[in-house]
Amino acid sequence: MDAEKICKNVKPNIRPQAETLARAVLTLQKKIEDEIDGYQEMPLAQVLTTTQGEKALKANPAVQEFRATVRDYATALNNLNAILNKDAIADSEVSSLDSIRNKFKVAK
Repeated sequence: MDAEKICKNVKPNIRPQAETLARAVLTLQKKIEDEIDGYQEMPLAQVLTTTQGEKALKANPAVQEFRATVRDYATALNNLNAILNKDAIADSEVSSLDSIRNKFKVAK
């Protein structure tokens, strides 16, 4: 699916921003899918030798980056879902019953 299809019913005045956000969500999703198998094998921490020659545990930067990407993805996906809710849907999506009622209204 592409960003234009995802955002086809968004109001025209915010559609460009919604499409940009949708492209970002799709990009983050692809990155996560590409890296998730490797993430399962990564150690959470690394043993390093300090300048004094002592051993120390340090968080694995690759794990931290993956986790940050997942958090960014979740936030962006939440924001996109908020935009795609019914409040942002184009006014042309009015129910057919409402449009029929409007045709039969008589001016006083």
